[in-house]
Amino acid sequence: MSFNNGAGNSGSGVGGGLFPAYAMNNLNSENQVKLNEDQYDVYVNDDFVGQKSLKSQGENLSDIDDFLKQQGVSDFTASLDGDHYKIKTDGSNAEIADALNVYFNNR
Repeated sequence: MSFNNGAGNSGSGVGGGLFPAYAMNNLNSENQVKLNEDQYDVYVNDDFVGQKSLKSQGENLSDIDDFLKQQGVSDFTASLDGDHYKIKTDGSNAEIADALNVYFNNR
């Protein structure tokens, strides 16, 4: 039995049956892991200080900046390079690293 699905493909099972060929790739469940969150490595002047996971739509990397400003730290710049969030400062490495340790441990 054969049918036409309206896309010019017959129902022979090749190129137009119930599932296209690409839908059956990776049947192994190990290959079907979906990350539910974005994760970034955070550095202060090239020193790794922790990881920030964005678990919900309302979370942003700028939350780190806001937290530091709430702690009275304002002399820094931040930039994103791939999955590395880089915070640059002139001299207050320890203060920022200590504040971020509190931030990461409370999240």
